[in-house]
Amino acid sequence: MPIVWKEEYNTGEPEVDKQHKVIFKYLEDLEAHMQAGDINDRYVRMLLDNLGIFTRSHFCYEEICMRRVKCPVAAENKEYHGKLLAAYGKYCERFEIEGASNKLIQNLHDFLESWLINHILKIDTNLRACL
Repeated sequence: MPIVWKEEYNTGEPEVDKQHKVIFKYLEDLEAHMQAGDINDRYVRMLLDNLGIFTRSHFCYEEICMRRVKCPVAAENKEYHGKLLAAYGKYCERFEIEGASNKLIQNLHDFLESWLINHILKIDTNLRACL
């Protein structure tokens, strides 16, 4: 089932929400490629590269927002971002070894979907109360 944006994911900070929706689009695109059986090394490299660049930029922006409004979960948020980037790095390493294997792609998809939804709901939505 494709991942879809829900109003409960809103943080109250329009730019953060806009950026989250972009990350959802990356995952949506991955799901479409998986369903079409159109997964190859070129696509996965492009996905990992673009997602990595965008996510780092997003994390930086979001962390600044949380610090600026003195959000009580700002430090925890930064810590979780570090953990995601470490896991992302491991997926990149696996890709270099395995290529675009079905197992790697399914693991990456499941990890991103779970992390994205859980992180937004448990951490990022705390911004609402601070704005």
